[in-house]
Amino acid sequence: MLDLTGWLASAAFPERPWVILGKGPTFDRRGDFDLGQFNRLGLNHAAAELAVDVAHVIDVDVVRDCGERLLATARWLVMPRYPHLRSAPSERRLEDWFDDVPALRAFEKEGRLVWYNLLGTRPEGQSPVIGVRFFSSEAALNILALLGARTVKTLGVDGGRSYAQAFAAVAGDTLLANGQPAFDVQFEQLRTIAAEHGIDVRPLVEPFRIFIGTDNSQIVAHRVLEYSIRKHASVPVEITPMLEVATPEPVKPENKPRVAFTFTRFVIPKLCGFQGRALYLDADMLVFGDIAELAEMPFDGNQVLCTSQAEPPAIWRGYPSFKPGRHTAVLLLDCSELEWDVDEIVGGLDEGRYSYEELVHQLCVVDRVGDTLPVEWNHLEHYEPGVTKLLHFTNVPTQPWKSDANPLGEVWLSWYREAVEAGAVPPEEVEALIWGQQVKESLAAPLLLAPNRRSTLTNASLDLAMARARIASLEAKLATARSSWSYRTEWLVRRALAKSRRILVKRAGAAAQRVRVTADR
Repeated sequence: MLDLTGWLASAAFPERPWVILGKGPTFDRRGDFDLGQFNRLGLNHAAAELAVDVAHVIDVDVVRDCGERLLATARWLVMPRYPHLRSAPSERRLEDWFDDVPALRAFEKEGRLVWYNLLGTRPEGQSPVIGVRFFSSEAALNILALLGARTVKTLGVDGGRSYAQAFAAVAGDTLLANGQPAFDVQFEQLRTIAAEHGIDVRPLVEPFRIFIGTDNSQIVAHRVLEYSIRKHASVPVEITPMLEVATPEPVKPENKPRVAFTFTRFVIPKLCGFQGRALYLDADMLVFGDIAELAEMPFDGNQVLCTSQAEPPAIWRGYPSFKPGRHTAVLLLDCSELEWDVDEIVGGLDEGRYSYEELVHQLCVVDRVGDTLPVEWNHLEHYEPGVTKLLHFTNVPTQPWKSDANPLGEVWLSWYREAVEAGAVPPEEVEALIWGQQVKESLAAPLLLAPNRRSTLTNASLDLAMARARIASLEAKLATARSSWSYRTEWLVRRALAKSRRILVKRAGAAAQRVRVTADR
């Protein structure tokens, strides 16, 4: 076997960019690109699907599963001296696996097996320690940095929680087997490694950029929204909650934003470098459709697309604050056509060039607005299974993370519980909002099912946590029923009948008492 130091000194690769190939959904688009222009590094099973210069594998069971194919596709196999087994550290050295995994011995005999010290395992020799926190892409990029790579593309190194169709057969055994909530957690580490070594790292398939208008009181809502987007998305997405985006404050009181993030949507084209498309969403939503539909929807000459709602939802009937027509909480933006300057736009309010209504609800600063997004992408307080693609909780007092009175509260709560169990909602964030009385207390019970807390539970306490979650669900349903007119009418009738019965019983008792007194005389 070659240690990494010796390999780095002796291995020769052409002077050209590298591409890292992973198992994410964009791997299925490998035929769209000329991968021959790159040195190729394949991660795990991806290295067995096409010819690569380097196969990088951390888990020895990957080689056991597809070792024969790796021998044919990979020029080099690079692994930790102490490889993992089923996503967990192993005490056995690489050479201790030769009898169990014949392909490893074959790579070693042919002089094509390279080992390194993986961070967190027992270091040996003078080989450098390669850092990895979440996924093997991090170790691979660190190794490419030592090889002197300065330009690295990626394909199949995606966020979300799914594999490409090419790896459907192994998804059941390996998908997020290390317990991470999603593949997104690798990106911060990759950016750090790239900045440290001066590497330009970019995906071959640009993700669909989604910006969520939110504030500190809406953190739980936007976490659940983000989880619902990723669960249904068949394309890579880059989601940015707009918590730290500064916008100017109008001087005149009538121009003040109704929520803290109202004007952040006007910053999006600049954040995107005035290129490509982006989607803006308010935080108080759930997505049930594949966001790829919006990623591919034609603008047909428009700069912005949104929905139009002629009729108010039932919960808004009788409220003049509902505005029929254009609704701008879901906006598809052609950033290359929008030269927005948020300072100038907000300044226009105080200068009287347009009203708040004209700016925020009519988008008067846009020349070409298409009210052509399908209405199911912004169903206001309405959910129809199989039809609704985005559910929008527009009535602030009854939003289901705040109140039990929303008729669709259980729909959101079921997604909340699922997102918590998947690790997509940090429990500490929820508890801080409960403490600040910004969300309802019943959101606490499902937190015991979060991955970082579930491991400390006994079977009994886990059963108790699940029972509490079920009770919270039943309480929410009961509260919803109690808020209905039929329940209120029935309750009033029952109360009237009960009162009448008490009066009749009391009168009957008094009459009987008079009869007894008369008889005694």
